[in-house]
Amino acid sequence: MVCFQGIFSQEPDTISVKKHPLLENRYLLATGFFVNLKSVKIDVNGVLPSNPIDFGETLGMDRRENTFAFGFDWRFSKEMNWHASLEYFRIFNTQTTTIEDQIKWSNTIYPVGVILDSGIQVDLYRIFFGRVISRGMKHEFSGGLGIHTMNINSFIQGRAYIGSEDYALDPGKKRVKVLAPVPNIGFRYVYAPSVRWAVSARVEWFSLAIGEYSGRLWNLEPTVSFQLTKTFNIGMGYKYFKANIGVFKNVWEGGSDLLYQGPLFSLRGTF
Repeated sequence: MVCFQGIFSQEPDTISVKKHPLLENRYLLATGFFVNLKSVKIDVNGVLPSNPIDFGETLGMDRRENTFAFGFDWRFSKEMNWHASLEYFRIFNTQTTTIEDQIKWSNTIYPVGVILDSGIQVDLYRIFFGRVISRGMKHEFSGGLGIHTMNINSFIQGRAYIGSEDYALDPGKKRVKVLAPVPNIGFRYVYAPSVRWAVSARVEWFSLAIGEYSGRLWNLEPTVSFQLTKTFNIGMGYKYFKANIGVFKNVWEGGSDLLYQGPLFSLRGTF
């Protein structure tokens, strides 16, 4: 999501501009409605070996979830060649299910038939700094560096036994939480064939190990937008976000595979 500035002159039933607003305005505020299909797999190692737990297939969580996304862009240089971007969205799910396969979470083994409460929350923060590489009256191509920081918070809790057999499940929640940063490089292209219509695409990728973390990331977002007024436009796009995080800390040694994808409907204001 990017910001830009245009020079509009109002004429009867028409709008004439020097450039499309998404190619000239200095500030952009955006809110979006994200209808996503998600896949969440988490592995928490203790003394015993374990396999990643699929929160959808194994724990019965709904794969589809609707959430809001927010973004802000700012062209901060005099020539507007440099820009900074911020973005945030949250995924949150809880589920109660009777498991059909034995699973291990940290150092607790949950046998077949146990009723489990489970939950997953992921807060994603994106910061990006970019520079224009090429621009014209109807297009702009830029690239830069950024970082995606994921605050991952998940838990599993057994709250029943099988028949009269006592499995001595821990009555408390087995919770793991980590703040994982993943840097990335990215490119963005905007093409505006007219004052009303614009097409944009963003691609970000990286794979790197930093201290206690390792990560791979893909973030893709093509969008088509229509300018409603001098200030506001609506957009429809598709967001694909995939991250593989490895964690090597005392509180959590393991990793997570996160996949979110689906249509994104947005309302943006440019100033």
